[in-house]
Amino acid sequence: MVDRSIMAAAPVWSESENERFERALATHDRDEPGRWDRVAAAVGGGKTADDVRRHYDQLDVDVRNIEAGGAQANSNSNRGGTAGSSGGRTNILVWPH
Repeated sequence: MVDRSIMAAAPVWSESENERFERALATHDRDEPGRWDRVAAAVGGGKTADDVRRHYDQLDVDVRNIEAGGAQANSNSNRGGTAGSSGGRTNILVWPH
């Protein structure tokens, strides 16, 4: 079950911020000390370590739901960027579990 209060309070994420978020996740290993601070710094836009961690957690829920054949990910633009089309190419982020 998705906690709707988290989604309602989620800050807006631009396509550019999502791209930086994805690159930062690929750069900073999950066991790296200070990972979320480094990811937040890479994303910029005033995003905090808590913001990027919540964004990651919600996207992880979305991906798990899709993989389980459940409801499609919320099309809310503040969480876009994990899969889609941009400039004629399809972007798919493989989410680590």
